[in-house]
Amino acid sequence: MILRIKDILEKLEETIIIKSVLCEENLTIRGVKLLTDHIAAFDDHILYIGRYSEIFNSSGDNFPMNVLLLECPSNTDLSHMVKEDCHANVIYIQPGITTEELLNDITDILVDQYSLIERPAALFNTIIQGRGLSYIIDIASELLGNPVMLGDNNHRLLAASDFKEVDDLPWMEYRNMGFTTYEYTQKYNFKQWIEKTVQDKKAVIGSLGEGYRYRRIFCAIRLDRRIVGHFAVLESNRLFTEKDLEITEFICDVIANEIKNNQSSGFQYDWLANRFISDLIQGSLTEPELIKDRAKRLQWKLPEKKYLIIIKYNHYSETFSLISLIRESKLFKGSHGELMFHDNHLIFITGCNQSQYLTNEDIQPITEYLKQMHMSAGVSQSFAEILEIPEAYEQALAAIRFGKKEAAELNIYRYEDYGIYDMLDRIKEQKDLIHYCHPDILRLKEYDENHKTDYLKSLYTYIINMGNLVASADELFIHRNTMNYRLSKIQELISVDIYNRDCYMTLYFSYKILEYISK
Repeated sequence: MILRIKDILEKLEETIIIKSVLCEENLTIRGVKLLTDHIAAFDDHILYIGRYSEIFNSSGDNFPMNVLLLECPSNTDLSHMVKEDCHANVIYIQPGITTEELLNDITDILVDQYSLIERPAALFNTIIQGRGLSYIIDIASELLGNPVMLGDNNHRLLAASDFKEVDDLPWMEYRNMGFTTYEYTQKYNFKQWIEKTVQDKKAVIGSLGEGYRYRRIFCAIRLDRRIVGHFAVLESNRLFTEKDLEITEFICDVIANEIKNNQSSGFQYDWLANRFISDLIQGSLTEPELIKDRAKRLQWKLPEKKYLIIIKYNHYSETFSLISLIRESKLFKGSHGELMFHDNHLIFITGCNQSQYLTNEDIQPITEYLKQMHMSAGVSQSFAEILEIPEAYEQALAAIRFGKKEAAELNIYRYEDYGIYDMLDRIKEQKDLIHYCHPDILRLKEYDENHKTDYLKSLYTYIINMGNLVASADELFIHRNTMNYRLSKIQELISVDIYNRDCYMTLYFSYKILEYISK
């Protein structure tokens, strides 16, 4: 909510602290309890106080947890307490401090902090029950004394307070349009503040720079550790105070709770879609009938022939312009596309008619943006059923993984170009891949190495051009007579009939194995 573990650490006297390790310094604390051996599981929003020895007697799982430990050895080693993914916060207290004294100190900090907004918070909770997000926004604006806005994680406006005119062009443009365009995201510098609130996990005050009169409070709204939207306050009626940051964070918690509980919420669709995708990909949703039921509730209008595109970003703020760009594209509009987030990836599900094909021209606007931002994307093979999304997701990831090895200069990779490498990677642990190569290909490779020729590459070029002599010669930048001579020589060296197209797949596959091994 409002008080974080790092805030408590700052309010305690420095002289009583031996050392601390905060893996989740922004974790919110809502209460304090004594550490006993009756704890079945730690509540990650409770601060536990006890002796060093008691942590080992507790029956609760060690992670996640927040603990203040007394009477600990001076040479205490924290490595056994803190793991990379444990989300633990451990504070060691000097000998001589009693449990009762420390409990009173922490209680005073909690009471003092929460009393600052206790009355408006209680009033807020009472008033907004069952009234929906728009009503929450109106009350939030009254509490903060300034205009506020609420948008989802696709940067679509869901609600705004009733300030008819505000002397701030970016604010009014967003409010009047109801969404952000790509041009809008390039014109106004929101990205740094969106990134900061996401990284710091708290509300921040920021300015758009010279020429813009009013500052803003930015705060990301989180639900189940996912970002589901953004809340903003404009400093147009009165100046911000430090308490405004705390009230903003409280409001965002209320909004997150409303999203979770209210099925008709404007946020609910995006939240359900993101949860659905994550459950599918992580394997926690496997029952076909349940998958179909949840997909039906989303009311997707995707085409029969679907593609999944994964876009890897370095910072969340990079998606600010990207989402607007995709939403404005013909591909998104024409396919009734869907955008979701999972594991630091932006997922774009699109498609086309069964008789059509997703071309490079279709995704050209995205490709240009990725190139500009030094980002990469992977495109799955086409699929028909929602149940196939997990496999499509893995294909898109594999396309990026192998594509970067094969052609690092590109920014978008299609699984159909790299699927064979994925297949080889999956079977390489079972057998030595060289055993899958046709012996004639190995013989040709050895001949090239001994005689400094390039017959193997020439044969491969001939195969991928489906036996077209002229096209093969053009691709190798040689005369057609030279190409004809090479083919004649290759035929002398190997037993396979290179003019028989039935043999092409075997030879192509063998060449790809050698190419994969060489990397």
